[in-house]
Amino acid sequence: MARAGSAVDRALRLSIKLIPFVGLVGTVVSTIVDAATAGGDIGSDLLANSILWMIGVQGWMTGFGHMFFGEPIAESIGWPARTPWQWEVGLASLATGVLGVIASAFGSEFWLATIIAFAVFYLGAAVGHVREMVTHHNFSPGNAGPIFFFDVLMPIYLIVLYLVAT
Repeated sequence: MARAGSAVDRALRLSIKLIPFVGLVGTVVSTIVDAATAGGDIGSDLLANSILWMIGVQGWMTGFGHMFFGEPIAESIGWPARTPWQWEVGLASLATGVLGVIASAFGSEFWLATIIAFAVFYLGAAVGHVREMVTHHNFSPGNAGPIFFFDVLMPIYLIVLYLVAT
């Protein structure tokens, strides 16, 4: 029985490492498919797919991860587990994820609002990660690894892409 728990634990820990890349892969694949089949505006397609995958799908994944699998996520960040912050971060991630998924049904102003909400949350989280690195020397993979770079680069990418594509 311990082997099954161990396999689940290993799979969960691997998924924590891979989640920052789901949005990127989904965006690239769906934009290639759109370009090959629809032949639309590549900038607009890239923006819509980025919002759907990087904000939407990834927001759902990180939200549910923090809310329902908080212990290994907290451990990967170097923070204590079983504290209220995880539920709140999960809800904030889920909220931006909902915006990202439904954004395609609305116009570019809704896209901008979604990007702004995402940018405020994730750039703010990046500031928190830097604070942890500086004040507590917390260089845990979930604090200073790929998720930190996602928190910084994706909002900037989405803002620039919005300005170029709309």
